[in-house]
Amino acid sequence: MDALSDRIVAWTIRVASAALVFAGVALFVAGIPLLQAASDAPRDILIVVLQIGGAFIVCGLGAIAAARLPPPRVPDGAELAGWRLALAAALVAVPAWLVVTLQPFLSEWRVVARLLASSELWDNANSNMSGVVLVPLAAALAPPLIQLAALAAFVVTSVVMLALLAAKSARFVRLYIGCVLLLTALVAGSARGTSAATMTAGALLPWIEASKPRPEEYVQVRGVVDRYTAAVTPTARALGWAWLGLAIWIPPLVLAGRRR
Repeated sequence: MDALSDRIVAWTIRVASAALVFAGVALFVAGIPLLQAASDAPRDILIVVLQIGGAFIVCGLGAIAAARLPPPRVPDGAELAGWRLALAAALVAVPAWLVVTLQPFLSEWRVVARLLASSELWDNANSNMSGVVLVPLAAALAPPLIQLAALAAFVVTSVVMLALLAAKSARFVRLYIGCVLLLTALVAGSARGTSAATMTAGALLPWIEASKPRPEEYVQVRGVVDRYTAAVTPTARALGWAWLGLAIWIPPLVLAGRRR
């Protein structure tokens, strides 16, 4: 019997997966025409953007397929007794470690939130070509925004999976795989987005140096670039380790189901 909680979680996974697929298709639609006209560093950055789109599409479709699988004849919970305590411990430890590790990243987001809440930012944007100046800001915030979404997804996934594990959900393994696939898309987007940000910074610094800014201006700009890189790079690495801490459980869970 498919419990109501299983159906709700499966529906949520499908909705989130559909949003990821839509975002991936949008990246392809926007990136492919620009790729033909770009060269050198912009082309490399666009290739990374297309890779993110591909990860969103593939993992999103995989998560949808996993969430659509019907419940097995023998509930998954009946075969997970040996793994239940260890898996529950991992579901608690992984997001807790991630939240503690990413406190510097969250502190940077609090600074960004205060900046975005400032009325001066929007007033200046409205007075400069109707907000066109916000486009670079939006592009710069894209990688850390994916990372913030990944952090939230880890926490939500752990809470939901703990609840299903305690309820001995009949579709636990299938829903767990669907959630991990969603996390895979976000973690891949975080890693490749960090690469794109690093490539962008590497391409901009020579151009800034060629513009011959005053020493204090160059130090200020370089400080912003270094601070940005120092925030997103360790975050991408931590998200990768957290993903491994949850993904490593898929093989034993699948094998437990096959022994039925």
